[in-house]
Amino acid sequence: MLYRVVSGGPAVLVASAGKAMAELGWRPRYTELEVIITTAWQWHRRRPRGYSQGNSKQIFPG
Repeated sequence: MLYRVVSGGPAVLVASAGKAMAELGWRPRYTELEVIITTAWQWHRRRPRGYSQGNSKQIFPG
């Protein structure tokens, strides 16, 4: 078993970037779930304190 069902949790989870793509013209950099998870894990391993670590660009300058 790859996951544990939690009482009261949803039976199925679905996500779509369709609205962001249609309304904002945004395109995801990664589309395959395995690549998304791998790159997210790599990011968190390099930045265990997230953006507060000071080694990434400031999102909202000023």
